[in-house]
This record gives sequence, structure tokens and C-alpha cells, in this order.
Amino acid sequence: LGKRMNTDHEVLFNLVNLWASHFGYNDGHIDLTVGGDLTSFSTVDCALTAHAPLWRTKPGKEKGVPITEVRKTLAKGLKLMKINRHDMHMALHPTSKALCLYFVVKARPKILPFNCMTVPVAFVVTTEETEVGLRIDAVHEWSAKTPEAAREILVEQYGWPKSLKFNPYVAFGAVS
Repeated sequence: LGKRMNTDHEVLFNLVNLWASHFGYNDGHIDLTVGGDLTSFSTVDCALTAHAPLWRTKPGKEKGVPITEVRKTLAKGLKLMKINRHDMHMALHPTSKALCLYFVVKARPKILPFNCMTVPVAFVVTTEETEVGLRIDAVHEWSAKTPEAAREILVEQYGWPKSLKFNPYVAFGAVS
């Protein structure tokens, strides 16, 4: 990112790294026998909301899905599919403990050599200070064709500053 992250950002990155390890971002595998309650990095009621049209969600019908359910669903899917993330960019909120990753997901069946799905995503992570420290309290996935489109979502939907910039970033299973 060019400049040294502050301590709050380091804590946030550690939480997102734990998320990545429990949701198959690093190796494409989820072991459901490990990390059962996920409270080492998330609040008890943390949910993931996929905004239309992701996950076949209809506009206005988006709802948060508890992350334990998301994890179970992904564990099944990752047995058959290989997921790669390309063109990763990141933006940190300048005053709150939140971040957004933009990346292009390319998915293919493990037995085939070609992608069957390409989806550009803005992955927004918000946090909450709890009695045991900072924890992820919500994750939102939005369809965003470019980092600029992701920036517009952050400004319009979350009130992030208009001056916000995304920087190229490689992490969490990205191959770019």
C-alpha cells in the first residue's frame, strides 16, 4: 500500500486473514471440523449479504446469511469447483475499521480445464469492537465490474469518502 498500516489496520487484516483461512480462500478447501463458532474473528451474529444479482439474489430481497451457513454451503461447492481470484484491489476506510476488496472470481469445475463463471466482486468487510476485541460483524458482496464501480458502491451505499482510492493488492487466493 505504500505507507505503513496503523495498528487498527493490522488487526483488521488479521481478522480478514482468519476469515480467508476458514472460508477456503487460501487453499480452496474448508474443513468444517475446525473453527466451529468462528468467534476468533467474527461476532456471533455475523452474516454475509450477497447483493443482487450475486448468488441469484433479487433486488430488494437481499438478506444476511449467518456465516456458519455460508461456510457449510461453500464447503460443499469447493469439493466440485476450483475458485481463483484475479485483479485484486483493496481500499481501506480512512477513519473506521472497514475495508473493501475488489476482485474477479473465476470458477471452474475441478474436472474441466475452462472457467464456467467469471464474476467481478466488491467484498466489503465491516467490524465491531466487542468485549474480546475487534471482530468482523458483517460482510457484503456486491457485483462491481471494475474497482471504480466498487468505489462508487462504497461512496453511495456506505458513505465512504469520494476521495477513496483502490490500490492493487495480492492476497486471499488471488493469482494476479
